[in-house]
Amino acid sequence: MTSQNRRDQILNFVMKNPGYHFRGIQRALRVPTGVLQYHLNLLIKDNEIITREINGTTCYFPNRTLKEEQFIIFSHLRNGVRNRILRVMLDGRARSPSELLKEVTVSAPTLSYHLSLMVEDGILEKILLEKGVGYRIKDLELFRGLILAYKESFADRLIQDFISLWDR
Repeated sequence: MTSQNRRDQILNFVMKNPGYHFRGIQRALRVPTGVLQYHLNLLIKDNEIITREINGTTCYFPNRTLKEEQFIIFSHLRNGVRNRILRVMLDGRARSPSELLKEVTVSAPTLSYHLSLMVEDGILEKILLEKGVGYRIKDLELFRGLILAYKESFADRLIQDFISLWDR
């Protein structure tokens, strides 16, 4: 593969899959570390892509107009645990931590950590339920719009089910 073809492949991937971090891109494209670093740096220098540091992770995005909250949503969707939490919550229903623990199957401290990050970033809101605290996606319409706009980048079965419902 020529250098230009490789760069085009990487740019194409970032355009279709905004919010991936370095290792995610590397795994998906099976590109050696040095080669990927080189091409990402060139794409950044040429203003084809931009980076955002979100929760200590550098995420790559196409250089187009996205709102700050959209950058943050993509970065959370690209994290395995947070993705699982958000998938469960895509129906818009508020859930207690105990309900989420049953559906997400992570430890309570892990769940608490990820919920806190998403509340802090404005992705989830904490609300009062009959039996304590609950969480729900703060702006479900924004989520819906992003997921529909970038549906090809979400291979996840549950997200695909919601896309088919929303597309109707």
